[in-house]
Amino acid sequence: MKSTYQYYYIFYHVAKYRSFTKAAQILQSNQPNVTHAMNKLENELGCRLFIRSHKGITLTDEGEKLYHRAAIAFEQLSMAENELSMSTKPVNGIVTIGASETALHGFLMGNLGAFYEKFPGIHIRILNLSTSKGVEAVKSGKVDFCIVATPTGAKKPLKEVPLFSFDDILIAGAKFSHLAHGKKSLKELEGCPLVCMLETSMTFSFFNQFYYEHGLILKPDIELSTSDLIVPAVINNLGIGFVPSFYAGSALSEGKCFEITLKETLPSRSVCIVHDSGRTLTAAAKELFLYLRQLEISP
Repeated sequence: MKSTYQYYYIFYHVAKYRSFTKAAQILQSNQPNVTHAMNKLENELGCRLFIRSHKGITLTDEGEKLYHRAAIAFEQLSMAENELSMSTKPVNGIVTIGASETALHGFLMGNLGAFYEKFPGIHIRILNLSTSKGVEAVKSGKVDFCIVATPTGAKKPLKEVPLFSFDDILIAGAKFSHLAHGKKSLKELEGCPLVCMLETSMTFSFFNQFYYEHGLILKPDIELSTSDLIVPAVINNLGIGFVPSFYAGSALSEGKCFEITLKETLPSRSVCIVHDSGRTLTAAAKELFLYLRQLEISP
């Protein structure tokens, strides 16, 4: 290519606006400079590109061919510049997510501070939802994604992205101190009142399956709507109850309750992101999604 990029850039604007004067204004130059550059380009290419008259300019056949190619090139470059500019600008926007109590207390609340420092322009709405309602909210598009504990019951095109695993433990208050020593089987604990999540919850389904696999039926005496209510219920001797281990940490260390060691082994569960793999996330939602995925969590 003998002619410079600058000559073609000027030609593109002259041909686009069919005016040397308008091109000069757009390029923040002057008409003599634009005319000089176009004369140089015509000389180097060995053909006329413009037909000048008192009515303005028109393109020759050669000029039309060159403009067709130049327009594609410069418009593609402009699009690329805009895309690169957007990728380096601060991300703004609103992200709406659903989160279960387990996800909120065991994961989300402790990890949003650093995200806000990195992306101060992103506004987050958090809907406190049960796992099943969180999954439904993703399905309906009410939230960008949800953060919940397994089992989620999510089916394609919804997808689970595990964040960290955790263990549930069985705890009891002072009234049940006779259970503090030695391992106990589920069968031995059948006579104790049991505090559990609502029968409609995915957590109930998890423990119901656990009991079923050991030949027992899960029959709670008290059902609660959120898992964060189980520890207070146990401390107040309303019954024994299963909770994620990180819920009971302070109550155990303060001696307000104790762990009942089971002979049976409870399967581990996970906190995960549930999202719709068939729907594209907004730039703000994508940043939060990627941020949460890369965290190394030790509950």
